[in-house]
Amino acid sequence: MPESIRARAVRTFAAAFATCDVDTIVGFVDENLVWEFNGEKVGEGRAAFEERMRADLAQGSAEVSIEQLIEDPDSDTLVALNRGRLVPNEGEPMPFVSAEAYTFTGDKISRMQTYQPS
Repeated sequence: MPESIRARAVRTFAAAFATCDVDTIVGFVDENLVWEFNGEKVGEGRAAFEERMRADLAQGSAEVSIEQLIEDPDSDTLVALNRGRLVPNEGEPMPFVSAEAYTFTGDKISRMQTYQPS
């Protein structure tokens, strides 16, 4: 079965982190994006998300590999199981695993929930 438009969007969104392409990342999010990290709301709105991405990616980059993408065709939400590493400009790379739930409104990500063990 071919990948959905939303699945391709999530893959492109994740790949943009590897090149620190904030414009591409932000282009996928809704104006009213809500972003949660480990159950806590950390941001709201595209402008706040863009500011956060520019600050975070200026300190380094994140390599992300989507190991599994789970999509229910009757839902607006996709879940990506990720593996990667944070690569700071200074210091040692830090490996991570995460699960991210992306909820779409139309063709934009309107809610992003990231779960990452410490």
